[in-house]
Amino acid sequence: MDQQIVDLLNATQSAEREIRSSAEQQLGRLQESQGNYLATSLINIGSTTSYPISLRQSALLILKLTIARTWSLQFDEFVGNALDGNVKSLIRQQLFEILRSPERKLRSLAANLVSKISSADFPDEWPELFDGLMSMLRSAETESIEGALSILKELLDDGFTFEQFASIAIQVFEALYVLATSSSVDLWTKANTIDTVRAALNFFNQVQTEGDSMKAFVNQAVDLWSTVFSNNLALAYTDDARKGGLILLKHNTAKAIQQMDSTFPSETKPYLMSRLFTSVWADLRNSSALYASIYAKGSPDEDLTDPEGEARYIKMLPLEEMEFVRQCIPNHQVQAFFKTSAENMHAFIDLSVTMGQISMEDEDDWKEDANAFVTEELALSPKYTCRTASSDLVLELSDHALEPLVDALKTKMISLASASSIEAWRPLEAILFLFETVLVQDRSYGEPLGHSPTIEQLLQIISNGVSSPNVYLRARSYVLSGTFCRNLKDILTASDIPEKLFNSTLHAASTDSSFIVRACCLLAIQRFLSAYPRRHSKATQMAIVESVNSLIADAADETPSLLVDSLEAAIKISPDLAILPDSQIIALLFFSAAKDASNIQLTSDTYEAFEYLADNTKAENYQKFCETAIPPLVAGLSTEPSDDELPNSTLIVNLLSTLVDRAPTPLPSGLVDFVFPKVAHILLVSDDNQILQYGSELVAHIIQHDAEQLRNWRDIQGKSGVEVVLNIVARLLNPAVEESSAMCVGEVVSEVVDKYGRDLGELLGQLLSATAQRLASASNPMFIQNLVLVYAHMVTIDPQGVVNFLADVKLEGITGLEAVIRAWLANFDAFKGYQEIRLNVLALAKLYMLHDQLMESIEVEGDLIVENTNVIITRSRAKNRPYKFTTVPAHVKILKLLINELGAIPSDSNVASRAGLLPGASDNAGSADEDDREWEDDFNPAELGMTMSELQKLARSESNGYDSDSENGDEPLAYFQEKGGDEKTNETLVEFFRELYANEREKLEQISGNHCSDAEKDILKRWQPTLV
Repeated sequence: MDQQIVDLLNATQSAEREIRSSAEQQLGRLQESQGNYLATSLINIGSTTSYPISLRQSALLILKLTIARTWSLQFDEFVGNALDGNVKSLIRQQLFEILRSPERKLRSLAANLVSKISSADFPDEWPELFDGLMSMLRSAETESIEGALSILKELLDDGFTFEQFASIAIQVFEALYVLATSSSVDLWTKANTIDTVRAALNFFNQVQTEGDSMKAFVNQAVDLWSTVFSNNLALAYTDDARKGGLILLKHNTAKAIQQMDSTFPSETKPYLMSRLFTSVWADLRNSSALYASIYAKGSPDEDLTDPEGEARYIKMLPLEEMEFVRQCIPNHQVQAFFKTSAENMHAFIDLSVTMGQISMEDEDDWKEDANAFVTEELALSPKYTCRTASSDLVLELSDHALEPLVDALKTKMISLASASSIEAWRPLEAILFLFETVLVQDRSYGEPLGHSPTIEQLLQIISNGVSSPNVYLRARSYVLSGTFCRNLKDILTASDIPEKLFNSTLHAASTDSSFIVRACCLLAIQRFLSAYPRRHSKATQMAIVESVNSLIADAADETPSLLVDSLEAAIKISPDLAILPDSQIIALLFFSAAKDASNIQLTSDTYEAFEYLADNTKAENYQKFCETAIPPLVAGLSTEPSDDELPNSTLIVNLLSTLVDRAPTPLPSGLVDFVFPKVAHILLVSDDNQILQYGSELVAHIIQHDAEQLRNWRDIQGKSGVEVVLNIVARLLNPAVEESSAMCVGEVVSEVVDKYGRDLGELLGQLLSATAQRLASASNPMFIQNLVLVYAHMVTIDPQGVVNFLADVKLEGITGLEAVIRAWLANFDAFKGYQEIRLNVLALAKLYMLHDQLMESIEVEGDLIVENTNVIITRSRAKNRPYKFTTVPAHVKILKLLINELGAIPSDSNVASRAGLLPGASDNAGSADEDDREWEDDFNPAELGMTMSELQKLARSESNGYDSDSENGDEPLAYFQEKGGDEKTNETLVEFFRELYANEREKLEQISGNHCSDAEKDILKRWQPTLV
């Protein structure tokens, strides 16, 4: 009968998709209709040794799915039709047989299944599990022991409860101790035993171990196992032992020591120096020598290609041991071990140099891919190597023993430099690497390094290094030269070597034959420049440009980030020089970022550099800046970017937006002709969120800075810039466009109203009606804020006109006024930005002071209704229990919001201080400063240039335009600039409530008594003395 299942299992391995799919469907149907038959056949196939291993694995994998769906209600995957008890019994029995298999993969699968079943059955329905497990652990057969260890690890990882394991922990540890110390057990099995102990220690790390009996057990276990661990690490590295699993045993022991120290730090402390640290330190010195003989010197007898072979653990063992030593360094006894013994400190440096050498493996990789070296150098590589671990180890000790460490580093560096040969470059490069690791930290090194002749010796070593024929030693010397001269500039004033090193670095940055060396020179130049501002010259700037030019074609991974950082350094030397066409800086900045425009950090660094250049370009030079920057950016911009082109297009649009945002008013002539056509087309066809956001911002900036230039622009069909902008706005306000894509459309609408309102006629009313309609269905708070700001600006000018206009806008079942007010008040708490919040506060205050019947008749959400229930609200229940709110009139909600804003004023603000809310404030602090302006005058409403009543006339075609008397009519809208920050908001709030207390106190107290929460009443009570 099993043959049918064998055929189906074989079919699931077919290369033809239809055959595979058919077999999987048949197995699924059998699982639903004949689960007992399927499960029985699968366990029989899995335990039959005559079948191929691959077939047996397949059977056990399908059985795993079957068990999850048909074994127990406790399993989340359970779908019903539970297996019969006799079938379950057969499966449990056969799994134990498979656990004795010599095939590790089968044992692992069986152990996983046992763990799964035990979580439902042990101990009630499977009481014999533990006895069977202990029987296997005490067996003389290696396969049985390995099977039992596999089960234990699975159960400890995801099977046992604390109560279950606590009841058997003593017996388990005793059995493991026997295995770990028995001379008849081979090293491979001992290694697995120690790994099981680690899993047990990790299990205890996740549960409570309180109680006298448990504490006594833990103390005894730590004592016993610290001895076992120490003895394991003391085993000699003989050839026979290595072949028998010694390296894996030591590796697992090092991991177990870390786990024990992490789980039971206080219990481990008495044995830290006497057994654990000293054992790990002694073995690390041996394992590091073994590592170096293979990976740094290249032993011909080692197979480095097998990912599961011993060589893998030769690399991982010292990693684990170094990590434990690093964790121990904060311990005072361990610090004393190195501080008080020059011998131990020099041994530490010797070991660090050994492990810090560039391995032959890395050297080969870097020859094939120099960018991988740069990534490693910038500490951005995901790989954690022995070299990285050695630098972390040295850095940790430098935090606790800087002077003796630096002294030992100096001594070793001078020793290696005097004895080094061309062939033996690795140790010297390693000591320079470690020295730089310490030196790059922001510390004072005057005392640790001393003065001449030591400094001169070190400088000479570096000078010799930059002339080395070896690429890696040369590159390291250049990097160290920049770090050395930057961090020790105060004690290098009398030396001419820094000057020579800097000139050498500048020259090599573009002329050295090695990509790696040129990249390292750029890194060094950045450090030189931060220390020697006098070096900020055109020659330095051009040297950086030439170096970037030499690297950019092959730059990948993290190298573009290095190029962008270097170009930013070049820009800061002289922004005026950077904008010249022959400098190439702007084009190179874009091309560097375009290498990986989807890299968020890279593009962020690019924006930062470009913003610095824009911010520091003088107004009289901005035309030249645009002439240099715009052509390469626009040339790289695709009007209908593909998925691959989107990151670059997004980058370009954002850079153009930055350029226009920082530009003077009016914009340089011709800018709109160059920039607007492509951007407008993208905004009309693209569906990408980011590019639509950045593009919208760019359009708003163009209108803000030079509305006339856009007004006069025409496309090939004769449409004006204003008409194209209205088409863009119409598209972005369409509900079919995602809110995240239209996040900045409110800024565009505000600018259109401000600059082109008199030209739009009826279109202006339609535009504002469409904005209200979009607001009615909006859900994203930031999108809502962006749209609300359109009306908030208008309210500050003519609140009654806005109310009347929106009341006449008819939407689906509600007026525009209801849609705007409800969205505004429901989302006000989520609004962000000092200037935006201030504008909202001012606008809401003006709406409140209208006392308009239309406004006060609108019912809005009040306070959240908290249900008194003992029912636990799960996620699924929460979906069916939406939040409920009280209902209050709009003017009441406005008052409650403003009260909460008043309560949010920090106690250290100027307003709070003047109000006497700070300890020690003067008695008359409650009175306003003489020069305080009235709250309604804090915002300049003339910026919009027209009243709402005029807008209504325009909307009804009763007027052809308007004239603004404002001298500031061309100023940017308030939310594009900071005009006072949060203190202005605070002053506005205080003055608003002073006016209420002065003129409407009875009404205020009535609303407070009927609608305000206790917290809101407390706010008014706290502020009342200064408001009355």
